[in-house]
Amino acid sequence: LLTWPMMALGWVTNLIQRASASMRRINGILDEVPEITNQTTDPYRDVIRGEIYIKNLTFYYPGQRDPAIKDIELTIDAGQTVAIVGGVGSGKSTLLQTIPRLVETERGMVQIDGIPIHDIDLKNLRESIGFVTQETRIFSDTILKNIVFGRQGICKDVIENALEVSQLIVDIDSFPRGIHSPLGERGITLSGGQRQRLTIARALISNPPILILDDALSQVDTRTEATILNSILKMRQGKTNIIVSHRPSTIRRADIIYVFKAGRLVEGGDHTTLLTARQEYTRLYEREQLSEGLERGR
Repeated sequence: LLTWPMMALGWVTNLIQRASASMRRINGILDEVPEITNQTTDPYRDVIRGEIYIKNLTFYYPGQRDPAIKDIELTIDAGQTVAIVGGVGSGKSTLLQTIPRLVETERGMVQIDGIPIHDIDLKNLRESIGFVTQETRIFSDTILKNIVFGRQGICKDVIENALEVSQLIVDIDSFPRGIHSPLGERGITLSGGQRQRLTIARALISNPPILILDDALSQVDTRTEATILNSILKMRQGKTNIIVSHRPSTIRRADIIYVFKAGRLVEGGDHTTLLTARQEYTRLYEREQLSEGLERGR
């Protein structure tokens, strides 16, 4: 007679223990204090135009003796398309993370529109920057909800335009319910290229003043990358675009190219000027051009 009640009691006790452990983890997240916050009581809130100035920027990751980037000084004018190139570990991604304050720098080292980023409202700063990395963030929800990502009132035309520019629209019909098709955890039902194109569409929804693509097209083929980039630059005329890529066809489109090596900015100029100089950029360009040629020949 007591067998079932005792089994049920054990089952409930186990559920309580599991729930308690889960609640501790949730509370740990809720109680976490952000390391990066607004540092002024009257933060600058005006619309950002997209001019970026970086001065004497040096950044160390915690526990590291050597800086990830050192003595960086560069200017990106509002409306420019800039390419940043360099080998693995040269400091490209670290530099880009300083712009939306994903990593913290000293006051005044990074400025937007002539204003130190610490004096710009943090929410406004990050809403003004579209940041797409090589590592995608896909949620277990529909394609549509992954693209709008909590934004309300996004009209159908804006969504369709983002799908077209990102070239994701060519794959939509292959999904059972189109844009309303659910995705698995971390977008497991998508290919690597589809995941990257989805996150680009997400960034384009708001058409922010500054768009950063940190090797965000590495998993699509060269032809598709060229099509996407053409569409992005056409859509975003007059807005600031920062692109990290290893492909020559992408790099040469930029108004200015900055070359990084071992955490330092070693060259800067347009494609023709840098090739003529025959230094680090020429070496990188010729190596990647060879790789691109081999890719096309497959």
